[in-house]
Amino acid sequence: MNGTDTLDIGPDTAQPKLKGVFSSAALPGQEPDPAVAKHFWFARESVPGVVTIQLLDEHQLPTQRKIQVPKDEFLRDFTLEPDLGYRLLTQRVLMGDYYRNQGMNVEAKIEYQKVLRVDEENIRGNFGLGLAYLALNQLEKGRYAFEKLVRLDESFSAEHKHLFNDFGIALRKRGLFDEALAFYHRARELCDDDEHLRLNIARAWFEKGDTEMAFTELRICLELDPNFREVLAFLAYLQKHEILPQKPELREYFQRMALKRSEFGSLLED
Repeated sequence: MNGTDTLDIGPDTAQPKLKGVFSSAALPGQEPDPAVAKHFWFARESVPGVVTIQLLDEHQLPTQRKIQVPKDEFLRDFTLEPDLGYRLLTQRVLMGDYYRNQGMNVEAKIEYQKVLRVDEENIRGNFGLGLAYLALNQLEKGRYAFEKLVRLDESFSAEHKHLFNDFGIALRKRGLFDEALAFYHRARELCDDDEHLRLNIARAWFEKGDTEMAFTELRICLELDPNFREVLAFLAYLQKHEILPQKPELREYFQRMALKRSEFGSLLED
């Protein structure tokens, strides 16, 4: 986990997008109140040059008060609070991940929900909550989390690839094949040459009932890594159950592979 959950300025190739927990000495348009040392806000650059700020109450929970401020004024009058941002966002995501890895999915769900109360578009919080819902077999809520992630107006980067992959696996294991494939394909946009990801795509197609697409992905896996043992094991399973590709191009490819590898033997013999 890195600091991008408390201040996300996006990947280097994107326009900077400001987001995080900030403080101000006064409410916008008012003079500082000597009785209040600081006002705390969650801020997000909603459109280029405009920052939407949401006031946090004394419990660091968001209030209904939202204000839009020109970015230059915001940078002049507001100060980043990285420690508070870490406690409210990153630390809670880390706790949620810890609970989820321990199988304590109810506790994990609570931590992720705390994150999303402050930052409803937090990438890791949304992924974690979706995974917790699926682990708890709350499939409709898991599907809702999937739809929300797809709609997020956020800049995903290669570091998020494993999150898409993990969520795709969880969706596939719950029989939500279309959603799983959508997530795998989004992960593929981030990293197209990952043979493990392509194997998971093949598994999803196979379990969905489309063996031709499964073989297509398995071919890509072998082209990326001809010695990928999990793929060889999958192909051995298909051979054992006499499941063969129908497309001539695929049949010819695996026939050539069968000649090269003793592991396949007569994989696609007529």
